[in-house]
Amino acid sequence: MSTDVDVAVVGAGPGGLYAAIEALKHGLRVHVFDKKKLVGVPVRCGEYFPVRKEMEYLLPNARDYMTVFDVPEEAISNVCKTIRVISPKGDEYEFEFLSYVLDRTILEQGLAKQVEKMGGKIELQCPARVFNEHGNLLVGQTETTSLRSKIVIAADGFPSSIARTSGILTDEYVTPNNVAINYEYLMTELDIDQTVTEMYLGTKFAPGGYGWIIPKGNKSANVGIGIRTSYSKKNDGRAYLRYFLEDCPLTCDKLDGGKHGPMIADVLPVDGPLKRTYSSGVMAVGDAAAMVMPTNGGGIATAMITGVIAGQVAADHLQKNNPLSDYELRWKQVMGREMVTSTKMRRLADRVMGHDLLFHLTLKLLKTSGIRDVITCRAPHGLSLWTS
Repeated sequence: MSTDVDVAVVGAGPGGLYAAIEALKHGLRVHVFDKKKLVGVPVRCGEYFPVRKEMEYLLPNARDYMTVFDVPEEAISNVCKTIRVISPKGDEYEFEFLSYVLDRTILEQGLAKQVEKMGGKIELQCPARVFNEHGNLLVGQTETTSLRSKIVIAADGFPSSIARTSGILTDEYVTPNNVAINYEYLMTELDIDQTVTEMYLGTKFAPGGYGWIIPKGNKSANVGIGIRTSYSKKNDGRAYLRYFLEDCPLTCDKLDGGKHGPMIADVLPVDGPLKRTYSSGVMAVGDAAAMVMPTNGGGIATAMITGVIAGQVAADHLQKNNPLSDYELRWKQVMGREMVTSTKMRRLADRVMGHDLLFHLTLKLLKTSGIRDVITCRAPHGLSLWTS
């Protein structure tokens, strides 16, 4: 059995790496596991990342954690100035919202180097599991090759095997209505406005979700769709994506002539955080805790913040004997209100998402200001009582 560590982090994405860095800052011994061959490869993400100013508006109680948004310049592929929402009938609603489009590979590999420079170890090609040996947590591929860790941080995405083993993730959450399946291409040779991020709504290509065009600069963009099977009439995500690229009247001319590489797919939780995000010796961060904003699908920022909080709580638990339940208290103080509002707004939107005309009319009623409120996790005027 390997040498004991203080913290084992499973998953070398933004949440896990920020958790590792924060724990190392407090003098803890940290070991990071990841199943990939290379940190940050492949990328399964739209890479959309609001700038610090926008995050201060989205999460006003997260000011103590805003340094995570000061990403290195080399990890920024593009800057977008506005968001344009397109209704099922083609109406457009555009508002200012400044954001980076990241190169997540560069970002995560830079964070990984920081972890190693600080004395942490990163073990790749190791899909780690958690074993319980007489009350001790063992982490690794097999029980005999595992190392003993005082605390485990689940940062292995959704659905998290670590969170499930620890009783944090239950079947109650994993339902067709709570989970979106995303299909995406990185496309090149596109003649599109590189300063505008576009969100497309419609049941013919994104039932229960939305389609996106997120420009990455140099005539390229992340182009994809998110669907929920509770809304889809056919069990074929590739067909929905193909329609969005080739036949959808809202996008086909814009995407005509574009080239793409392999399709990537992943799943995303869209019903707010898990009921409980910690258990005995374990904390879940980012997607592993379902820390995704349901009305916009954003998860990078919340992963980073919850990762930092988990690293701090790990140190306080081991050095000051503070309870791990502090983790849940802290992240709720930082983003709990916005998570609740975003979840309730998504559930309210469910009433119209299955009907294109009704959804189109709802957007027309909300107008640009109301749509901006929903996307930025606020209740539009007139709906605040429902979300309180």
